[in-house]
Amino acid sequence: MVTYVICSSRVTEPFTELAEGINVYRVRVIRMRGRDGDKVFAGLEEKRRNGGKVQRAELVPLLLTPLMSSRLSVRERIVKSLEILQEEEAAVTGLEMEKMQAVLYTFADKFLSAGDLEQVKEMIAMTRLGQMLVEDGIARGIEQGIEQGIALTKRVLRLSAKGFTRDQIAEDCGIGRKEVDDILREEEDL
Repeated sequence: MVTYVICSSRVTEPFTELAEGINVYRVRVIRMRGRDGDKVFAGLEEKRRNGGKVQRAELVPLLLTPLMSSRLSVRERIVKSLEILQEEEAAVTGLEMEKMQAVLYTFADKFLSAGDLEQVKEMIAMTRLGQMLVEDGIARGIEQGIEQGIALTKRVLRLSAKGFTRDQIAEDCGIGRKEVDDILREEEDL
């Protein structure tokens, strides 16, 4: 088995071996230090200016530009890569686009400050991947809300069965008297 490790342009001396007891693990290092992200961007921009159609294989290097050397900051490279991907979405399938955006977001999460990450997060929110993440968040929120509602209902009913007054139940559960009345009324209607 061969393990490959991709090192960003900031790594000056990558490890190629790791000794652990009697075992020695060797890795093949792919260094981004000598790669120029600006050339990747320039090549794509040139092709687009000349009316050429960008191919899927030409978009893949965009994913590694955050690890490459460049005049641009890591945030600027991620943002620019996301913009190019969005403009060239016809070159890849929807699933491939989601995966590419996810790779760039992972790099953003790893390398950017909270403020810079916020700008990237806003860009991702406008993509299909972002929409999927929002929909997942909404579904989880609904699920948690239902679970909390069920737990609250059980607690109200348990306290009522123990003889607590409606005011005591409201105070104990941290809800209003009207909510207690509604829960108990629904239970009586069943």
